[in-house]
Amino acid sequence: MDGKKVTITYTDEFGIWPNLVDDFRSNLPLRNLTWKSANRPVRIIQALPVDLKRFVPGSNESQHEMPVTLLERPYLHLYFVNCDDHETYRQEVRKQIRDWLNVITFRKNQEWLIVYVPKQDTIRTSASKYFNMKGTVFDKIKADFNASKRDRCVQLRLNDHDTETFEIWQDLILKIKEGILSSFGQHVTQYEDDVRRLDAQRSVPGWNYCRFFIQKEGLAQSFEIMNLYEDALLQYDELEASFFQVLKDRALAWFGKFGACEPGDDSANILDIKKKPYRELIMQNSISVFDFRSYLFARQCQLLGRLQRPVEICRRAQLFISTFARSIKENMMDFEHFLESWVYSSCINVVGECEELAPLTTPDEKTSTAFNAAKGELLDLARKQLDKLGIYCGHLPEVLPFTTALSEAPSASEKASETGDEKKSGVTNKELLEAIASISSFDSLYMRQTNRVLKAYQGSMRTRSLLRLQGDIAALQFHRKNYEEATSLMEELPIKYGEQGWTVIENALLINYAACMEELGHTKEYPFRLQKEATHYAEKLKTLSEVLDKEIVRPFKPMFAVTVTAMVDDITDDEPYLGVEVKNNLPTSFKIERLGVRLVGGQTDDEVWFAIHDQDFNPGVNSYRLFSDTTACGSYIVENCRLHIGKLVFTHNFLNENKKKLFRINEHPAVLRAQVIAPTEIHIGEQQFFIAQVHTGRTSISDGRLTLAPLSEGLSFPSQPTYHTVIKPVVDDTVVDEIIKEEQMDADENGIKLPSCGPNQLLQLKILYDCNWGAVEHKVKITIEYISKDKRRVFTAKNIVKVWLPLAVTETSIFREDSLILKMNVTLNDTLPVRLLSTKLIPSKAYEVTNSVPMSLMLSPITIFPRQQASFMYKLTHNKEVDDDEIMNRPSTQIHFLVEYRTLKDEIQHFAKEKLHDVLKSYNMSQHSDFVFENIRERFLELLDYQSYGIGDILDLGEIDIAGCEQLFQSHGDVKGELVNAVKEFWEKHNRITFEEVQDNGKDLKSVISFPVDVPLSKILNTVELVIPNSKHLVVGEPCHCVLIVRQSPYWNHRQQAEAIEFYYDVNVDFDNWLLSGQKKLCFSYKMNETKEFPITLIPLKTGRLLVPFVRVSSISASIFSESVYINNAQQVLVRPRTQSATFFIEQQHRIHPMGPATGLMSGHHGGMMDEIAM
Repeated sequence: MDGKKVTITYTDEFGIWPNLVDDFRSNLPLRNLTWKSANRPVRIIQALPVDLKRFVPGSNESQHEMPVTLLERPYLHLYFVNCDDHETYRQEVRKQIRDWLNVITFRKNQEWLIVYVPKQDTIRTSASKYFNMKGTVFDKIKADFNASKRDRCVQLRLNDHDTETFEIWQDLILKIKEGILSSFGQHVTQYEDDVRRLDAQRSVPGWNYCRFFIQKEGLAQSFEIMNLYEDALLQYDELEASFFQVLKDRALAWFGKFGACEPGDDSANILDIKKKPYRELIMQNSISVFDFRSYLFARQCQLLGRLQRPVEICRRAQLFISTFARSIKENMMDFEHFLESWVYSSCINVVGECEELAPLTTPDEKTSTAFNAAKGELLDLARKQLDKLGIYCGHLPEVLPFTTALSEAPSASEKASETGDEKKSGVTNKELLEAIASISSFDSLYMRQTNRVLKAYQGSMRTRSLLRLQGDIAALQFHRKNYEEATSLMEELPIKYGEQGWTVIENALLINYAACMEELGHTKEYPFRLQKEATHYAEKLKTLSEVLDKEIVRPFKPMFAVTVTAMVDDITDDEPYLGVEVKNNLPTSFKIERLGVRLVGGQTDDEVWFAIHDQDFNPGVNSYRLFSDTTACGSYIVENCRLHIGKLVFTHNFLNENKKKLFRINEHPAVLRAQVIAPTEIHIGEQQFFIAQVHTGRTSISDGRLTLAPLSEGLSFPSQPTYHTVIKPVVDDTVVDEIIKEEQMDADENGIKLPSCGPNQLLQLKILYDCNWGAVEHKVKITIEYISKDKRRVFTAKNIVKVWLPLAVTETSIFREDSLILKMNVTLNDTLPVRLLSTKLIPSKAYEVTNSVPMSLMLSPITIFPRQQASFMYKLTHNKEVDDDEIMNRPSTQIHFLVEYRTLKDEIQHFAKEKLHDVLKSYNMSQHSDFVFENIRERFLELLDYQSYGIGDILDLGEIDIAGCEQLFQSHGDVKGELVNAVKEFWEKHNRITFEEVQDNGKDLKSVISFPVDVPLSKILNTVELVIPNSKHLVVGEPCHCVLIVRQSPYWNHRQQAEAIEFYYDVNVDFDNWLLSGQKKLCFSYKMNETKEFPITLIPLKTGRLLVPFVRVSSISASIFSESVYINNAQQVLVRPRTQSATFFIEQQHRIHPMGPATGLMSGHHGGMMDEIAM
């Protein structure tokens, strides 16, 4: 598994490389490289081997070259310079370097470094360096080629005898590391961009998986070449996942046929990546699925090998071989026994590689045990292929235990009866060919591989696996008629198999052992073995069962038979019980010490035992009622039954039957039950808590202990020395709001001690908890151990507690000189409507609330919907009874805003639960209420339109799925029909729910959230006023001389600072409407009760009503908490147009009428008239 190395090229035009190579290689491999990436954690490369090659200028690399060659490109190029003459450098060397650099920089993702090696006679003293104004050749090289910020020139002073060799090379090695890491980072970035681009085009027609594979594998090989094997392995794991997605989408157009048809495919080393040109086949889109999966798995194992993880290689190999074998089986139709040969060869090859790798890892007992276990499982899988081949070829009989490896494979008899064309042999493994041809070779290989598995399992302490293998060897010896060896093996095995519960194999071994006794002529032992199954020895069996030293486990059949009939939880009984019928086929009566049935499942995935003690067991059918000391509701599957008669234990596994028995255990009202719920009142910012409620039922309890186990990630319960418990009475399934007693109960590592309680009582505890931020749902397991009726009992349940807050609150504070206006905005966090019942503001000692209108005075609650908000205004003033010193000494002035609410979903579900309980109670089946409601809620109530209900106050439940209900109650046995009828009755009565019905039923249903609101103790309040003279006579274009008045109010400032505080004002002018003459922004300082005035001139530019410019006053120091009240806020002034007057003289001429001679001619008279016109 040799990998490639990072390549560094060197160019030596001066012949100095032979003098440097030995010292250079002594600094290899490079050590402690630190690679930093923007999107990955920091990686430390402990050692990095490099490959040194002379630079050969060839043809320029194409930018469109296939990615396969990217890793073959050098990461770094070195150019060695050994020239001290300035003229030679200027005329020759500089051009050579530039020509070399032109070739290098054309290539992508490759770094370069110029190494200057001075000659002996150029080492000068510091004084000569000081007076050499021209500088050295190295200085000129740096000036010519260090164009970027990065220093790409380094000097290697080999003739400096005052310096250690390590220090001489240190600067060069450091820059080599930087160059390699830079080039590597560019490689990774390029690959990641290409992979991201191809992955985004996955749904585009013409997308090619093989091209995507090559690009991503290039990224993996980039990591591999830098010894970052973990990152490389991750890329191959992601490629495997993407292949399975392609396989799921049936998009295998980029692959050829399934493959596995070339000679040697069944026996070739599965970890050999060089046996075929895999990458070339992938790039040509002609690789088969078989070759692709083999190559991908081999690359993963190769990287795991470099990480020295033989255990993980074995585990991955077992998973890969087992799963891929199914695909081979589905596609291999032409070759016989190819699958068995491939599985066998693959397992043996992987184990061989891992056995070579294991000594290189750090040995310890735990690692050695794990490796032996993983290796043993692979060898065992290979050995099972020998079982299959042995049966197919006739070397082994088709009986247990050899047939356990056949699974779905056809039997030997079926193969012999096939009349189709004969298949070609797909086996090329020499060991298997010899084993198929000869029984002796088969037995030799079978025993050799079995012994290897035994040795591995012994090293991993797999007791049951050892027994199984010993039984297989005994069966082989029995089949080969080696009765002496078979007898020695089977003498102790049956007892051990019985102790492990493997009764079928135990019986087979007993029969074989008896046959061996008969064949060997041991007649005394033969009848003794047969009598174990004879019914006429029942009396002797009964006597011996009481004197045995240890328990012997046997199956029920054929002597006994057991049937679980029903789970009965009648409400009139004291507790539920399990009905069991046991049939005794023997003619003798026994005394049962204990009969137990185990049920598995439920809410907590635990087991529940129902048992009975000291019962008579007569011939024929016996019926028993089994009770349980553990209460755990849920649906359970009957797993097994154990019947104890003395030291004999008879077992029966119900899971082996065709039809599994499913029963439902409900919370019976007669026995104790408990739950963990969320509190109805939540205070944001305080320690959160759950409420643990314990209902005693119809029994009294004593000596109880409660334990809580978090089942959600991040959830924990901080330890408390004591817990406050409250006991309340329960009347007719309703909790009475009165307290019988309160106690402080102690707690230790064993749980919380519970006080003694009588029947029909409710015990409540407050349980503090911590959780991850943002968690809205928690799973908690509650367990209570207690004594009732002189019996130790256990209750256990799993609760899901939701702590989602449906409301969010934001506040807006508006300061005034003598009060604070607080506006509280309530919005939804969810899409479900919420009904606000009331709100209340609880001030701190420093404040009091005035002029608030409580919601209780409103006619009806407020319903808010998504994208709506409800606003509530409060006025806060200082509490006059509290002096300033007391206020300043208080650590907080936090007030609390209380919102009393209920969601529309909660009120409907509460109504449905109450009414459904009433209906079930009328059927005398109230113990099923919780189960029925939870399923009705999940299947029907969650899907209702609560927004329509919030608008119209009417909710239609729609039609009920009767078939779904019948399926839901399958585990309830005889009461299934009554439960379906009860649900029908509920649906008919309450199919249409109105708000009035819900309101009458849920008056006590409410939740409270307390939101903290921070109000500052001390604050500097600046009152700002812009005085505008003649504000009613403003004329457009005319200056208006204003006065800005700023004064500091003492009402909110309790500190009473004597020194002046620096502020600044800022006039926010809309220059479309106003011109400002004066200082727009100005710093000033003033003290408490002081008033400042500043002249400002405003010139209106438009007519009409204009907003007065806003003025803001702020503190210069960030530590000063100040607020401004702008008296002119939103004030408008009327600006009139400019007016002027002008006087015009208009000459008025009178018309002259013609007159007769009598009157004479009137002379023309021009009268002047002056009119004044206002312009």
